[in-house]
Amino acid sequence: MFKKGGIDMVMLDRPYVTVTIPMYNNARFIEETINSILAQSFSDFELLVYDDNSTDGSYEIAKSFSDSRIRIYRNDVNLGPEKNWNKAISSIRGKYVKLVCGDDILYPECLEKQVAVFEDPVNTGLSLVTCQRTIIDPEGKVLIKKVNFVDEGRKAPVEVVRKMIRMGTNIIGEPVCGLYRADLIDKLSGYSAIIPYTIDLDFWLQILKHGYLYVIDESLCAFRISDLSWSSRIGDMRYQQFLEFMEHAAADATNEVTDLDLFIGRINCAVQSMTSLMGFKLFASCASERKRIPVFS
Repeated sequence: MFKKGGIDMVMLDRPYVTVTIPMYNNARFIEETINSILAQSFSDFELLVYDDNSTDGSYEIAKSFSDSRIRIYRNDVNLGPEKNWNKAISSIRGKYVKLVCGDDILYPECLEKQVAVFEDPVNTGLSLVTCQRTIIDPEGKVLIKKVNFVDEGRKAPVEVVRKMIRMGTNIIGEPVCGLYRADLIDKLSGYSAIIPYTIDLDFWLQILKHGYLYVIDESLCAFRISDLSWSSRIGDMRYQQFLEFMEHAAADATNEVTDLDLFIGRINCAVQSMTSLMGFKLFASCASERKRIPVFS
């Protein structure tokens, strides 16, 4: 036995955690993303990078790292987000898994604190541990210090799904927020982009069929908003696609979604979508203005 980050563990040949990055044309951010993972206080992990045939030098930047925990793969052709995300979780060796998009950031204690929740004996029956997140812009400037839709603690799946429907938005968090059990992967149908905007939420709901959610009420990662991100490119379709997701979730009787949940959710979804769209357009406008402002040294 040995102790790491306050957690007693048996020494294994395999890493305790797998962090996997499905990457496409992230040359601007991938170095910062990888560095944030390598700087974790919890060091018993492998880092898998799956480059989806990038054309901007992303692959070369990732290959420049010499850390023995990193393995880099490159697709011969571009597979698209859905297939590349599923490929990114196809060869997991860790006990727990975290998927990080190629422009997001982990704060130093993210893995340590999320693994600690899973390993605490009082937290049996968990399938997913998430944390709050900070929203940043392309330069790393904080736009929202902490997004907080759910309080700290253990949550029943039905409670989570119904609250998400009523709020009309993602209350669990983006992929970077979650850590989940690797033994569940073979029981899931994988990432599905049938409704592209909710590819992560569909996956979270699959995981919550196998256990409880635990939320850490602390921002342990950063989700980046940029005009290069996939979520931003499909942002204009948010309203319709979230409605489709709500109907899909409600059709599963085990989620116990009521007509009132859906009615309230449709209203809140419209408000959330309008707010998100206005915010992104303002961000895009500000970014455009910054490009036109001359910089003097």
